[in-house]
This record gives sequence, structure tokens and C-alpha cells, in this order.
Amino acid sequence: MDETYVRVGGKWAYLSRAVDKYGNTIDFSLSPARKTAAAKRFLGKALRGLKDWDKPTVINTDKAPTYGTALTDLKAEGRCPQETEHR
Repeated sequence: MDETYVRVGGKWAYLSRAVDKYGNTIDFSLSPARKTAAAKRFLGKALRGLKDWDKPTVINTDKAPTYGTALTDLKAEGRCPQETEHR
């Protein structure tokens, strides 16, 4: 997971990007705010696009608390493997 703040159409937005272990982009998202709902939506969408054998064993993010909460929620809903480690 990578995130940066960019200006799009004259407005600031968060650009989130999920990459695999080879550096290939899995998915990206633009969000006007850095909220748990946006992180959960993005992570859920990125995981949904992967086959079972492609599901990550480790997800690296920055220290934003939104990602930890989003991953906990996705695991509880069964949309993220329980054994996936968050670093």
C-alpha cells in the first residue's frame, strides 16, 4: 500500500495504490479524505480482484490508523484472510 496527496482538477485528494511483491499495480483509488470507510472500500476492492493463490500474506502500510481498522473489519467479514499480517 502506498498513499500520496495529489492535486486533481484543482482539488486535493489522496491517491492510494496497492502493489504486488513485484511492484506491479493491483489497484488504485482517489479519495477526498483519509477515512476508514475509504480505506476499507479500497482494500476490499483490491482484494476482491485477486485469485485465492494471489491473496497477500503481508500488507505493508504507513502508520495511518485507518488501514488497521479497515483490515480488522475485512477479516471479520471474511473478505481478507485471517492469516494476513499487517505491517
